[in-house]
Amino acid sequence: MNRRTTALLTVAATFMAAAGCTVNGGGTSSGARGGAGDGKQTFGRTVQLFDAHQKTHDAMKGKRIAFVPILYKGYNLTLNWGSTMERAFGNLGADFRVYDANFDTDKMVKIINDLVSRRAVDVLILHNPDVGVLTKQIEAAEKAGIHTIVVNMVSSRLGDAFIGVDSVHAAEDITRRAVQDCAGRGGPKRMAVIDGPGNDGASLQWSRGVHNVLDPAGYEVVTTAHTQWQNSLAQQAASSIVQQRKDGICGFLVAYDLNAIAVGDAVADAVERGVVRPGAIGVYTMAADAQWCDALRAGKVTASAAYDVQGVGAAAVVTAQQLVQSGAPAGSNHTVAYVSHTVVDRTNADTTTIACYRGR
Repeated sequence: MNRRTTALLTVAATFMAAAGCTVNGGGTSSGARGGAGDGKQTFGRTVQLFDAHQKTHDAMKGKRIAFVPILYKGYNLTLNWGSTMERAFGNLGADFRVYDANFDTDKMVKIINDLVSRRAVDVLILHNPDVGVLTKQIEAAEKAGIHTIVVNMVSSRLGDAFIGVDSVHAAEDITRRAVQDCAGRGGPKRMAVIDGPGNDGASLQWSRGVHNVLDPAGYEVVTTAHTQWQNSLAQQAASSIVQQRKDGICGFLVAYDLNAIAVGDAVADAVERGVVRPGAIGVYTMAADAQWCDALRAGKVTASAAYDVQGVGAAAVVTAQQLVQSGAPAGSNHTVAYVSHTVVDRTNADTTTIACYRGR
């Protein structure tokens, strides 16, 4: 499937032991000390076998790592990353903390501003809500000597590293599947798109990938609904689209899996009410957590471009170690790296390691 992977972080370690993680909504302990970029590299060209172990632990011991997602509690995606980070950073002796913004952008900005102004962290791992909202925060972190790693939704201000799925490529792959299914059942060449806020990296890249496939194939996107990642809004939008499009659509292309479940519920309801025929509308998405796989087995969703969610968390840990070990100043290097993805459906979801993931 991965015909043109742009970059790949290979994560070889399985992190075994659990460590203390504090989930907070605001600031934490005081104390301002220098950032991770002290100009001294941890390793040279050669290393002694046991020195590698000791130097790695010494470099990370006491380093303060903050993870600030858009939502944490009850959200499998970010819980998966956070639990992976918690285990790994705990093994290394780092101080890892999660700050739950609870889908409140203003709260997220305040949390980051506080951490940066106090120089209370060495590495920030951020899950930004749109492409521009954290630009000033990432710039301020760099000036304060704090490394920044952005996960899953790319920012216009890159920071030291971005790690996530190749949303454009994943959208292209799942849209090809939707077109194939539609042609197979003789459906109308019309699709509807449901995404998040619409101005975030994930939604914008999703839309680009969808149109890259649908437009040359002569398909029409009848509407694009922005639902802020809210399941209730996604379900309402899908119900409205099905009801209003009397000429029919062949599928929904939904930017993320949990919203796709809600869309699948709307389609199932329309089938029950006789508004559409069973199997006439497919529901396609990106990512495949355990709840999505349950909906797949129930026949409410069709297929997904599942991606290595746990790999994002593990890659963030690896990247943080590399940034600390390099000794390079924050913001002196910028990279984009993608994890793997593949299309899954009822035939292969249960046997694909990156599908049906859980929060911990």
